[in-house]
Amino acid sequence: MTTHAPGPERPPGPRGHWLFGNTEEYDRDRNGFLERCHREYGDVFSYDARTIVVSSPDQVHALLARTNKDFLAETSPLAGRMDTERMAAAAELWTTARRAGWQGLHRRVAQAHATRLRELFRKTVGDGEMDVFATMADFFGRATADFCLSVDAEGVPEALAEQVAAIDPLSRDSLQPPSWWPSRRVRRFARARKRLLALMAEVVRRRRLAGDPSAQDLLNVLLASADRGLSDLQIERFLRGIMLAALGVPAAALTWIVYEVGRRPDVRARLAAESASAGDVPELEELPYTEAFVKEVLRLWPPTWLIGRTVRRETELDGWRLNPGDQVLFSLYRLHRDPRWWADPDRLVPERWLDPHVAPARHTYLPFGAGPRVCVGTQLGMMQLTLATSWLVGDMEITGPPEATPDFSGLLVPRDLRVGLRRKVVPQGV
Repeated sequence: MTTHAPGPERPPGPRGHWLFGNTEEYDRDRNGFLERCHREYGDVFSYDARTIVVSSPDQVHALLARTNKDFLAETSPLAGRMDTERMAAAAELWTTARRAGWQGLHRRVAQAHATRLRELFRKTVGDGEMDVFATMADFFGRATADFCLSVDAEGVPEALAEQVAAIDPLSRDSLQPPSWWPSRRVRRFARARKRLLALMAEVVRRRRLAGDPSAQDLLNVLLASADRGLSDLQIERFLRGIMLAALGVPAAALTWIVYEVGRRPDVRARLAAESASAGDVPELEELPYTEAFVKEVLRLWPPTWLIGRTVRRETELDGWRLNPGDQVLFSLYRLHRDPRWWADPDRLVPERWLDPHVAPARHTYLPFGAGPRVCVGTQLGMMQLTLATSWLVGDMEITGPPEATPDFSGLLVPRDLRVGLRRKVVPQGV
């Protein structure tokens, strides 16, 4: 860890407006603002008196590795500046449920889900011109509800979509209103959250009373956990968090996959050839190029492009002093495209993932995070995205615009991307 000579306790940074700080300039061009500050101030700078931004792989790794100890993961919209120890208690509840939830990713449950996922893809992704992100959000809403709840998923995808739609306008505004603020957006978020939590409570209660061990889904894994301290409330909150994370993020990723497949005929041809040689629901080992392509899209276009942590207690990061309640941010988009760590950083090169003897520099590729709060659905997400990509190129012809504008206001998505999808005609007897 770097030790700085005696001097300012906060790193330098842009001064901004006397009242609003850097918020207006940041919201006008979020990625551009962070890029300009990195060029001017280096790998660490102050955004305001309580927020710093870091950029180097070692800084990012230290931040993620010390999460739950010195730092806490971001809270939900409207949470405000919660007491850090209350946040820590909530994190411990999440960790308890998470330990049990890891088992939900074992091969039997994942393979049963993959088989059901094939039919969901056929039903959800159809012919015609479409809003790509809306279509993929619908698909993944149904997919994640199926993985978590299988036979009890009715009504859940719609409630998830309502919750995500309510979160989106709040996530686009750097100045978050308090939960009591009398605005339509706040009331909409509160209603959607209440509805989803009530629905989850009913599903968990009904499944526990039924005592049906046959359902191959995450809820049964959690209910059967040897950890007897896992309450229904923890299970409800954990499943809600998993489903919200497993809806928007993979939907954004698959939207970028559609975009890249549509503009790269050479890549599309290789993906299609691999899909044709694999089974209807193949193992990932049968799709090495498709998996490499997905990894490369996640490098270029990480949906969770900006990640933050709240300081739990007085500490240091790379020699800079931090106080409880301070915020530390870093941009995965910038890390994944930093020319110090990547050759041809702005170019799609799936082949960079196919040589087992060549690996990225340490801590420079983190599409699912790292440390104690690494995404619990990493394996599931890669399986879903790889299979969906194979089915996309195997089932569909894609026509659409060659370029798209990235939107950095919330999840990283291509703004208003629309393409035409036409189901391929399979010759009779094939």
